[in-house]
Amino acid sequence: MRLLINLLFSLLLTISSPAHLVQQLFVDFSADESSWMAEIRFDAGMALPEMRVDKEAMQPKRQWLIDQTPQQHTELRKQAELYLRQAFQFYWVTESSENLIHYRVHFPEWDTSPPEFSKPFTDLGFAYFNVQCSGPIPESGGALEVRVREGDTPDFAFGYERIGSDRIVTAYPGKSLTLWTAEATPPSAQQSFLSFLDYGYRHVIPEGWDHVLFIAALCFLSFSWRPLLTQSLIFTLGHTITLALSISNTIPAIAPASMVWIEMLIAATIVYVALENLFTQKLKAHRLLTIFVFGLIHGLGFASVLGETIRASGSITMPLIAANLGVEVGQITVITFILVTLYWAKEKSYFPTIGKIASASIALVGTYWMVERLVGCI
Repeated sequence: MRLLINLLFSLLLTISSPAHLVQQLFVDFSADESSWMAEIRFDAGMALPEMRVDKEAMQPKRQWLIDQTPQQHTELRKQAELYLRQAFQFYWVTESSENLIHYRVHFPEWDTSPPEFSKPFTDLGFAYFNVQCSGPIPESGGALEVRVREGDTPDFAFGYERIGSDRIVTAYPGKSLTLWTAEATPPSAQQSFLSFLDYGYRHVIPEGWDHVLFIAALCFLSFSWRPLLTQSLIFTLGHTITLALSISNTIPAIAPASMVWIEMLIAATIVYVALENLFTQKLKAHRLLTIFVFGLIHGLGFASVLGETIRASGSITMPLIAANLGVEVGQITVITFILVTLYWAKEKSYFPTIGKIASASIALVGTYWMVERLVGCI
């Protein structure tokens, strides 16, 4: 038992501040019988190597991009192309072969002088410019695939609005994705649903350590399936409501400066639940209301990740259901892992001690995150 406790405590203390915000670039995809084009709405800050390295750097504003000199614009285009060519590759794949496509890169906003940069998704005024990657479609049968480099590379969300489809599929680091087939068909509705399902799941595992710790904290007060599933569903209901309100613009977009406060509150919810475990012997009715409210708070962080992707899809209902279903499956995965891992100790006399130590460890990590983010707010 001591070894288990030491491992748990060491793991929690070595977890870095969670990657609650997943980097993502949006891509408008179109194709015909002879060619394809992927137009990327490129975050100007990602064109700067020093800004990519600095995770605390603020995303530049559109006015900053407009005020750059011609020489600086040239360097931005150069670095953006270099980055994209390193980030992903396109292949034409048949049953017997796969061929790398040497695609062309074009920056349409620089077709005018001075350049007219695209407006941001929201009124927060962030700096974006468009990058068009295009290439041929061979006459032979096959499929166009995109392969994203593994590592610290953003997700690429491909939308098909230009060819009359509201579907969105996402290519993740280290994986490949079929974008188009020789039969001139976009991804199916099922593929789009599974893509959002996967995106929601990744918001918990492996990207959302804060989400994981919140669910883990729930497990150490009511160590059985039924109450844990109830709490998980109530938590999902809370952040589903917030996400829906954000997507529909019922609540305004949250500025990055304010998001730091939201992330601090998310850490505080982890601390609260973990500490409650230390002073409460059994699950009480008020905890369900608390979890629902905390779900609303976590949903604000979720909205900052997935909100723009769902808006870009042109359809709200299916992506909202699929993404939150993915989150719920991720939460159930965490619950299952903890229940199975500690099942052997469930009937032991020292099991409550394990729960107290685990809860205290989670509270310590949450406190560290809360202080870290609070410092960032000041």
